[in-house]
Amino acid sequence: MADVAVVGLGPAGRALASRCAAEGLRVLAVDPGPDAPWRQTLSLWTEQLPPWLGRDVLAHTVAGPTLHSPTTQGSERHVIGMEYAVLDTARLREALPLGAGVTIERSRVDDAGLRALTRRAHRVVDCRGARPGPGVPMQTAYGIVLPTADAAPALGGDPALFMDWRTDHDDDELGPTFLYAIPVDPTRVLLEETCLAGDPAPDPAVLARRLRSRLLRRGVAEEVIDAPLSVEEVRIPLLPPPPHPDTLIEAFGTAGGHGHAATGYSVASMLEAVPAAVHAVVTGYPLPAPRSRRATALQELGLGALLHADERTLRQLFGAFGRIDPRRQLWFLDGSSPSYQVAAAMWGMWARMPAHGKAGMIRAVGAHALPRGAGLGRSAVSTPSENRGPRAHARPRVGRCGTRR
Repeated sequence: MADVAVVGLGPAGRALASRCAAEGLRVLAVDPGPDAPWRQTLSLWTEQLPPWLGRDVLAHTVAGPTLHSPTTQGSERHVIGMEYAVLDTARLREALPLGAGVTIERSRVDDAGLRALTRRAHRVVDCRGARPGPGVPMQTAYGIVLPTADAAPALGGDPALFMDWRTDHDDDELGPTFLYAIPVDPTRVLLEETCLAGDPAPDPAVLARRLRSRLLRRGVAEEVIDAPLSVEEVRIPLLPPPPHPDTLIEAFGTAGGHGHAATGYSVASMLEAVPAAVHAVVTGYPLPAPRSRRATALQELGLGALLHADERTLRQLFGAFGRIDPRRQLWFLDGSSPSYQVAAAMWGMWARMPAHGKAGMIRAVGAHALPRGAGLGRSAVSTPSENRGPRAHARPRVGRCGTRR
């Protein structure tokens, strides 16, 4: 009988399985494609890289990515005073070997299969990720990877665009989205149109049209846009599934709540949590919570505000984010930050918003607090049931960033 069964061998499951085996545990690792490459872009701030991983897992770093937010006079440009890194997923896998002590089983496991695994392992850890479902807000994005020289007009001289909220695109029906433009290595740049949170969220194909219009306006060649090196589509559920009723089944990674409800970031907080999770498995204790309940509540409050804020308020919010100091910026972005740090970052953003922006945030938070049906975690943010999922042709039901008000 295995000491622990790890279901799902994405970054979270592989990290947990590898480190448990390194501690001498017998690990059963279950995944339908354990050797499949990780094609998603994984990134973090370099100071979030845990000490048990070396910098050789970093594919590329960039200092001082920028944030642009529209104003009545034009736009504001803010430099984020930290170093941003894209992970080399192949090297990350190599740093998480599944060698002696790990038995790999190639199969797909549903919830009933999780229960069956409790007869084959003393503990079962679900690492299958967060899953979409009714009432679960989504972060969606569509991106293309271009050669660095071809992508240069989109960046406008900036080393990277962490969030570019400027409205230089042809449509206005989606709600506010931003351009994320990050060098993934010295020769390639990812250009991604992102809806931070939507319920229902826009389809990536709709975001693709906005990205195309934005890039054309900035001078990126049409033939380059239409023949990218690669394409990336993102759909991230912003809330984890509810805990499994069987106490022998736990969850880790985004399945266990390590995703940030207001930003979608998860890899840094997950990697930071690996040593404590392994220690819990070794010693027989429950897996630690990803953060305190108060911190989770603040993140969900932030998500609710994002879903309900009007477009001007949302852009002013992230303009204020650009004006707080880097320490507080990291406190807000890091999914494992304690509640006092999250609160301090939120207060700093609030203090730097104009009066009408503060009024918009009050309305958004008030709408988030109103009981309107299906809950957002423990809160109550929802959209009417007929609006679930993007509809490309029925305009009142088109998925967009935020919630229909």
